[in-house]
Amino acid sequence: MAPTPERDTQPKVAARLLRAFSLRRNLRMLFVPPAGHLGPLDGLRALSILWVVVFHAAWYAGRHVPFETYAGLVTSPWMLPVWRGDFAVDVFFVLSGFLIAGMLIDERTATGRLRLPLFYVRRLVRLWPALGVGVAVEVLVFDDNSNMVWANLLYVSNFVPILQGAMGWTWSLAIEEQFYLLCPWLVGGLALLRGAARPVAFGLVVLALGGVAAWVVVDGAFGVHDAEIVINRDFFRWAVGYDHLYSKPWMRAGPLLMGVGAAYVYRRPGAMAALARRRALALVGLAVAIGVALVSTHWPLFAGRPRALEVVYLASYRTTFGAATAYFLLLSVSQHPVGRALGRVLSSRLLYPFAQLAYSAYLLNPIVTNLVQEALAPLVWERGVAPMPLFVPFDIVVTFVAAAVLHLAVERPFMELRPRGARPAREAGLRARVA
Repeated sequence: MAPTPERDTQPKVAARLLRAFSLRRNLRMLFVPPAGHLGPLDGLRALSILWVVVFHAAWYAGRHVPFETYAGLVTSPWMLPVWRGDFAVDVFFVLSGFLIAGMLIDERTATGRLRLPLFYVRRLVRLWPALGVGVAVEVLVFDDNSNMVWANLLYVSNFVPILQGAMGWTWSLAIEEQFYLLCPWLVGGLALLRGAARPVAFGLVVLALGGVAAWVVVDGAFGVHDAEIVINRDFFRWAVGYDHLYSKPWMRAGPLLMGVGAAYVYRRPGAMAALARRRALALVGLAVAIGVALVSTHWPLFAGRPRALEVVYLASYRTTFGAATAYFLLLSVSQHPVGRALGRVLSSRLLYPFAQLAYSAYLLNPIVTNLVQEALAPLVWERGVAPMPLFVPFDIVVTFVAAAVLHLAVERPFMELRPRGARPAREAGLRARVA
């Protein structure tokens, strides 16, 4: 007697659930990279989440240390790389643009179409369960503006004023999800163009967003000091700058688009071959990219300059940083000798677990940081211990322990439970994790 579809399906469902929630398997996947993935992307993701964690250690220290101590952190030249940790999110955006656009381009090339419902469902199942747990933990631990967590769950928290919202750091997750909604349409539209029309159209999109950003800057009378995320000015003025310049998709889309552009370049064998072959020119490009990244992250260079230069800087500095990051990414996955060396460093097995835990770590880190620093604060107040050497190691360890629990119990199982679809052939080479 042949099995009925229902009887045949039940064991498969049970087996899939057991596989998804297998602690042994999930632990192995946390430490062992799959075959064919792009290792340098893991390294960039790992370094970015570590940069974010250290930045948050400094940011939230303001709640737990004497004012004079915190003011010293704000003004210390040694802390400048830490305070620029908000640009780590732009690195995440470049990676997301590269990976998501790459998967869509490959599917469109292989099948001639994009299965949008499947794409959206896979993204939601991949990301939403862990977010839901993070929101629940925040409400239980701090209950900070918990009446607004609906905005976090619906991925619109970046449209809630920072002083009224919950889990303010989830603005970037909202922008990611908004990008997922629009990216398939961008890729689909560009697929209809041929020859030079495609890069021209893409460039026009980038310029149009730059024009919108410039209008926001002019309309709000923002100056270059408003690009600073550190609260070193009137608090309410800082909040206005945050709400208009920092958390809106039209102000942060540049790095995502640079990632999309890099995905197209990566799929042009001639372009990647030229990058590997023209060794001196590629090194000049690397030097320029480093210089552009440094200038983009340092607004004081434009203080006191003509107003037009201020506006251009504020409308473009995230995009230029994203372009520099995209070039670095492409070089690291190329056959250029320096690129191969960079790729080997970034593909280190030591960095891989941090990359895998990046999404869970980002969700939980501010919660963990506040708890850890509250517990350690008496050592700063009563014994005069320097806050950063004290806070950073504990913040990192506890954050990634908590992230590992969330990843193994929720994030990784739901990654495995996403609806399946036939993978385009090239997607096997792009399986670096998408946060």
